[in-house]
Amino acid sequence: MWRINKGFVALLLLVVPIQCLAAAGKEPVVINALMLSAEYRATISQLVRRFNALNDDIELSYKLYLNEDYHDRRNTCLKDRNCPVDIFLGFAGYGFEQRVSRGEIEPIETLWKNERFDNYYSNTKKSVTVQNKQYGLPLSYYPWGFFYRKSLFNKFNLAPPKSWQEFLRICEVFKEANIAPMIIGTKTPFPAASWFSYLNLRLHGLEFHTELTAGKISFTDKRVRKTLVSLKELIEKGYFFKGHENLTHLKALPYFYRKRGAMYLIGSFILSKMPERFKQDVGFFRFPQIDASIPLYEEAPLNILFIPSQSKHKSAAKKVLSFFAQPDVSYQLNQVSGYLSPNAMSQEVDDELVLASSRHLKSSAGFSYFFNRNSPPETGREGTKLLGKFFFDPHDLDYYVQEFEKLRATIKK
Repeated sequence: MWRINKGFVALLLLVVPIQCLAAAGKEPVVINALMLSAEYRATISQLVRRFNALNDDIELSYKLYLNEDYHDRRNTCLKDRNCPVDIFLGFAGYGFEQRVSRGEIEPIETLWKNERFDNYYSNTKKSVTVQNKQYGLPLSYYPWGFFYRKSLFNKFNLAPPKSWQEFLRICEVFKEANIAPMIIGTKTPFPAASWFSYLNLRLHGLEFHTELTAGKISFTDKRVRKTLVSLKELIEKGYFFKGHENLTHLKALPYFYRKRGAMYLIGSFILSKMPERFKQDVGFFRFPQIDASIPLYEEAPLNILFIPSQSKHKSAAKKVLSFFAQPDVSYQLNQVSGYLSPNAMSQEVDDELVLASSRHLKSSAGFSYFFNRNSPPETGREGTKLLGKFFFDPHDLDYYVQEFEKLRATIKK
């Protein structure tokens, strides 16, 4: 049975012992990644032992760090030519592409071709490709979309919407019944950013959204205003749960359980927080299409493995990437991480709700990786906070446009 992430381990830092010296005649390769859970650590350890048993010429070892420590260590190491790490966990999006442009990441296009990775990663290849070269191995991703209470939909004879008009009609039905159409918690503002991202994708497409969040297009562009107007209308119609500004994305869940709200736009990671007894009454549908001329793009944060350019063991590191690309390895790792394998040859999970929340990814025309991952650091975090504020007070559109533009002006050239 598919098991979702068991939670973070309460350690400041977990370091799995690394051999100080590789076994005689073996080339050392070091991989650094995030610590997700004790079960995840055990699976990594098992896979490393398996790799070492299959390769007489390489000694693979690893370190896992908690989230708040990992990113700082990785950024510091990437600037150090003597950094001993040969493989890092990274995230597709703006930051990854900037590292490629600065020459910090080793290209793997030859490995990609020789190993025929197109057969595995056809729908995520673009996410690791810069100027027709591949620079990372897709490792895991998770979908966003609407989770909904099936019993509430059945009570009002409703079906998951296919169009925006159907979606708005459903919102009106629940509003008239004194049930919040949408649950949301904006005290943690990233759910607010997901609404902006999806409306922007559905109204204007992936290229515009990507260039806007990267700071290449001004927020004074009339298309941004159209997106904000669309979101403002939903807020002012009272479609979102009242008091959301006092709730985190997790604190909003009990209201979903008690049927105080019918739908929740959130990532599938939320399933790890839901009691099993509720899941049988939870369904999923993708964010509805608004403009039929715009392909269906999705929010799906993608984790990747990449080789830093300063690695002294690049050939051996590429063998490690090939190992992690094996369908069964990818499945095993993602099974315990709470994510999905982007490898098309991996075994499907056997949890119906997880499957329902992921099937649409295979038909997606492309992916966005979330507002902050798409954005430079100058705009990502503060822009997300600004969108959280928008949900509380959406009236002055000019104010938000100007504030976003001020953030964009701070982007380092």
